[in-house]
Amino acid sequence: MKILFVHEVSYSKKPVFEMHEFPELLSRGGHDVTFFEFDEGRKFWQRGQSKLSSRVRGRIWPELEILIERPYQLGIPGIDRLFAVLSSIPRLWWLVRSQNYDVIVLYAVPTYGLQTISIAKAYGTPLSFRALDVSHKIRSSVFSPLIRLVEKFLYRNAGSLSVNNPAMADYCVKLAARDIVPLVHLPPLSLEHFQRRTNNVALREMLGITESDKVMVYMGSFFYFSGLNEALRSFARHAQTKSDLKFLLIGGGEQSSELRELAKTLKIADKVIFTGFVSYWDLPDYLSLGQVAINTLTPSLVANTALPNKVLQYLASGLPVVSTRLNGLRSLFSESTRVSWCATSSEVVDIAQEMLFDDSFLPTKQEALASISSLERFDYKATLRVFESVLLELGKVSPTFKLKS
Repeated sequence: MKILFVHEVSYSKKPVFEMHEFPELLSRGGHDVTFFEFDEGRKFWQRGQSKLSSRVRGRIWPELEILIERPYQLGIPGIDRLFAVLSSIPRLWWLVRSQNYDVIVLYAVPTYGLQTISIAKAYGTPLSFRALDVSHKIRSSVFSPLIRLVEKFLYRNAGSLSVNNPAMADYCVKLAARDIVPLVHLPPLSLEHFQRRTNNVALREMLGITESDKVMVYMGSFFYFSGLNEALRSFARHAQTKSDLKFLLIGGGEQSSELRELAKTLKIADKVIFTGFVSYWDLPDYLSLGQVAINTLTPSLVANTALPNKVLQYLASGLPVVSTRLNGLRSLFSESTRVSWCATSSEVVDIAQEMLFDDSFLPTKQEALASISSLERFDYKATLRVFESVLLELGKVSPTFKLKS
């Protein structure tokens, strides 16, 4: 089966999540996969800029090569995003016409969601839209109302609408304002990869963490709705009386500078460790440094409909989790004994630090094993087969899928 994935972010620069996992898993299974991206951060004055078409090594399986296609770009940050709205049209038109794809999987919304679905319809190419978040709420801008209209159009017109959790499905139905049946396809998770807990002494020493330190860990992008500002203030109160308390922040984003300055202002810069984004392969080493993991996303439309991938990875790593009450997460983990629910980001940190200093809060071995067992529904072998079967049905292609071990 020939599959075209379309997204408006960079395949090579974006932290690994399902936009890498599904294409690479399908490629490993023998499918012909192409990924249409937007080259974020491209600058015309820098050498070595990517060509319109190139092959890159897999982000999860480096032995793979993924064919990457791109729109025409000027190499001017900011302007490029607007330019791509138009420059993507001839590129996508040529690709869909010449490559005869069996199916298109669309993640993109504002940059070229409308263009992709229109071109797919013109050539009769089946298209599945994969909704992961509320696009018009990810970043507030003057374009937010327009992006909301694009979302609505995509939900109403895609041949198949796929979501990653029931709360996202409810949102899509409400916004589309018509009878649609979104298909809930869970994201893939490599249990084996995240269960590879290590004791990386060199990494611990590099980050200034001692064997006796009590470490809570947050992993992911630092968006404005991350709740990390409130979390740092709560952490500062506890750090005043607990000298061995540390806060490990794995990731980065639009809040990075603000959070670093806040840590200095609160006089906890020596206790808050910013690692920046780390590679997918190194994540188990970093997660192994913590004893409790937190998810501090501020409850809101964008957070309530999301399924934070970090929580799946925390649990697969054997870490107990403290999280704000988010509809998407609770729809899948409301019965989990490994997740403690809180109303606010501040309360998340309060409970997390209490667990760090009281072993009675930590899960028993039996509870930990039960939690791992509950994650088997996310295992990539199972989730991929479900996702692939829908694409096969959409493209009316006979199954040839063979998952490599």
